[in-house]
Amino acid sequence: MISNRELFLLNTAQTSNSPRLTEIVSAEGIYLYGPEGERYMDLVSGFAVNNIGHRNPKVVSAIKDQLDQHMHVTVFGEFVQSPQVKLAEKLVSLIPISLN
Repeated sequence: MISNRELFLLNTAQTSNSPRLTEIVSAEGIYLYGPEGERYMDLVSGFAVNNIGHRNPKVVSAIKDQLDQHMHVTVFGEFVQSPQVKLAEKLVSLIPISLN
């Protein structure tokens, strides 16, 4: 049987010539976990994980609430969506008025 690592190398684009090939099955807080219970501190921390940790309960709750509404609707100026409008309003309130 072909392993996940072999499938990974055969079927995904590599971002380096020597990928880490560390298999991850779950994550919590600052840790990543391997299939045998190995625990690794996530020092890469992509996509906001470096600020809030993996599976932050408040973020998970907000995602679940949003999924009850819809999963994705294009945000490129075509449809008005309350979360998008609220975020834009908040961001505008935080920047200096000189940036208009």
